[in-house]
Amino acid sequence: MEAEKKVKNNSNMQVLSMIRALSITAAVFVTLLWSSSYILNQYAFVEGVGPFTLAGMRYSAAVFTLWVVLRLRDQKHAQRNEVHEAQSVNREVSQGKWKLTWKDNVFLGITGFILAQGLQYAGQFYLPPMQSNMFLSVGNMLFLLVIDAIWLRELKGRATFLAVLAAMAGIVIYYYPWHLAQSSLIGIVLILISCVGNVMHLTYSRYLLTRKQTAPSALVLKPMLIGAAGMLLTGFILEGTPPYSLKLILILLWLGPINGALAFTLWAWSQKQLRAYESSLINNLMLLEVALMDILFLGRSMTYLQAGSLCITGTAIVAVQLAPLLKKPKQLTRESDI
Repeated sequence: MEAEKKVKNNSNMQVLSMIRALSITAAVFVTLLWSSSYILNQYAFVEGVGPFTLAGMRYSAAVFTLWVVLRLRDQKHAQRNEVHEAQSVNREVSQGKWKLTWKDNVFLGITGFILAQGLQYAGQFYLPPMQSNMFLSVGNMLFLLVIDAIWLRELKGRATFLAVLAAMAGIVIYYYPWHLAQSSLIGIVLILISCVGNVMHLTYSRYLLTRKQTAPSALVLKPMLIGAAGMLLTGFILEGTPPYSLKLILILLWLGPINGALAFTLWAWSQKQLRAYESSLINNLMLLEVALMDILFLGRSMTYLQAGSLCITGTAIVAVQLAPLLKKPKQLTRESDI
């Protein structure tokens, strides 16, 4: 009886490890998509579109893509006469065990899109990709530590805390001696405010996913719609009607359906398996990815100090992610020896 129980426990642990590994893979893939957005945004700005308008158009395209996908899936279930299954799927997609209120949707839309994305785009308008991503990474990490200590309290263990500090140190060292033009201060302030919105959105999403058992997809469509509408309205008021070109349309077709709809859906699903600080650390991989893309596509250079700091940051991020995967097999081995 005990042997069967151990086998079952080991099997469950293996399944959980596989799900966790898949979640990490999905989250890393999302960071690659989001990193490409930094480069594509620079090309879009050259076309004459403002940051809020660009963000609003991008997420409007993403919302439309998600809506079309959900409609097609519902029609497919209806054609197969699987009414009961379609209804259960709809309930899972829209709410899970906890139905989001309009206040939840508005809060997620404002923090996760109007603040986190809209102000981030505005900051990128004033800063180069690597610099804006550095301040984004540092700000997200600092604000997340504060909120985690106050609310979720998922950041436990001295090794994890030291790894987080190492990642932050690598990020800061990357831009030593931190020569900042006075015109860049506006971009820095906008980026840091966007970090507050991003951390609030990340923490509350984690709370809804784990404590309220909300379906991951429920955190995407309506909040994104609210955010897209707010950013478009802000863009039209502050920036006017944007110019249109074939290049800008192609960029939006990639930023919306791929970097928006697909990426945010995968990210929301991965958050259900990963702790808030783990998601933030994976998100900091974008520092390395944006730096490489900046060199490849925009022709920027990198010093040895910057390369070394990137290695420190990358090592710290990987260490935190691999620690739970390496720790559990050891525990299982000890139990089997007993």
